[in-house]
Amino acid sequence: MKARWPAQVVRWTLRLGLLALLVYLGTAIYLGTQVKKDTRRQTDAIVVLGARVNHKNGINPCLRARVNHGVRLWEHRYAPLIIMSGGNDIEDGANEADAMFRMARQAGVPETALVREREAHSTYENLLFTRKIMQDRGLKSLLIVTENYHMPRASLIAQELGLDHAVSPVQDSPCWTRWTFLSRYFLREPLALIKNKVLGRW
Repeated sequence: MKARWPAQVVRWTLRLGLLALLVYLGTAIYLGTQVKKDTRRQTDAIVVLGARVNHKNGINPCLRARVNHGVRLWEHRYAPLIIMSGGNDIEDGANEADAMFRMARQAGVPETALVREREAHSTYENLLFTRKIMQDRGLKSLLIVTENYHMPRASLIAQELGLDHAVSPVQDSPCWTRWTFLSRYFLREPLALIKNKVLGRW
């Protein structure tokens, strides 16, 4: 028995590892089929999901790309209002919503067309707290802006929260265009999706 027990442990460990790999690959394939979808339509509001504000010696170019895309959608009248959603960064305390608000103002969006959601620290909270803003303002529909790799998870969460939503991923973000499916952002996204499923958040 003593000789067989380690062999059984090894076999079960390998089986579990293989199962985990298959789940990861299956999730990655699903994400790969969804990342290019753009269902933009006219809605009551656009929400731009936050990301880390500062990168090296300047503003995170991926965050700027998200804001720029949200502003373009607003300029093309997909919605009269942009909600900037994001809390304080762990690294330096910079507030994502405030940074996005400033970028949008610099791009010519009037303050009356902007709302800040300053508390969210996860994609789930981005959309949960945005839902509260929508309820308070009587808004019924939402257009979500984030990177391609992030959008499938954001859309699933929005669906779970009962949000009438469309999606418009940021095609020119350096977080996506650099390495695309081989980027660390895409490669870690299946794990985030699996985590949300385990926690029942979509």
